[in-house]
Amino acid sequence: MCDAQQAVCQSRRVATWFVLGLSASLIELGLLRGLYEGLMWPFPLATAVAAEVLILMKFFVADRLIFGHPAPSAGRLLRYHGASAGALVVYWVLINALSVALGVPYVLAFVLSTGAAFVWSLVSNFLWVWA
Repeated sequence: MCDAQQAVCQSRRVATWFVLGLSASLIELGLLRGLYEGLMWPFPLATAVAAEVLILMKFFVADRLIFGHPAPSAGRLLRYHGASAGALVVYWVLINALSVALGVPYVLAFVLSTGAAFVWSLVSNFLWVWA
């Protein structure tokens, strides 16, 4: 937990959270590719499953490494999942609208929708989940 230099600590948390999000997005893209191209799952199902797997992984990593909690709590997990559900809706609607409805290549749609979900997550996580 941060006490003394709050601004520096908060900046470090945001930067680390960004690196976690970027790393997780790359893992998620690999999982999405495996489910969609490898296993031939329907695209909407593949995007939802890949996102849920990464939501859970990111909670455990962020809770411990970024916010310094010795053990996860059900309350933080529920708040995080709620915030992530909002990001998932933003991501899922946008990626499917761009890719399926507008014909944007799914990798580009992934990048754009992930960026929109990132903004949602940044605000909801820092102002609600771990406030």
